[in-house]
Amino acid sequence: MELISYSSEFQASLEDFLEIMYSYRGYKFEPTGLQSDIRNIENIYQSPGGNFWIMRENTVVIGSIGLKILNKIDKIGEIKRYFVLPSYQGKGIGTLLMEHLLLNANKNELHILRLDTMRKSIVARKVFEKYGFQEINKYNDNEIAEIFMELKLKK
Repeated sequence: MELISYSSEFQASLEDFLEIMYSYRGYKFEPTGLQSDIRNIENIYQSPGGNFWIMRENTVVIGSIGLKILNKIDKIGEIKRYFVLPSYQGKGIGTLLMEHLLLNANKNELHILRLDTMRKSIVARKVFEKYGFQEINKYNDNEIAEIFMELKLKK
């Protein structure tokens, strides 16, 4: 297994992975609609100072997590597209992804991390709570998100 930063050569395999993950959750993956950020990772995540990572086994994407910079001045970041293939869940991959993102958030001197999620994302919510994320009021316009969370990082 390898955890690597996204580059365009992984676009097709990333989209295949996300198709599986959204379908698994009962949603349609829309790379030209709601999930259009996936077709513009360099500009949305990487250029502003965040990043997007994928966990691969051989050539197959088995996990993903993105760090999007929401506000450079107030040093607020957002966790996006945090997924692990169902057959790989419970093996510590989600923890590895989260630890890697938190390390990078600290390197970027972010003060706050936010995220949105669904009530049925029970496993992910347990991971967020383990790291100290607290529920907050809605902070974005995501129509399908039901829970909004925030973590204040140590300065």
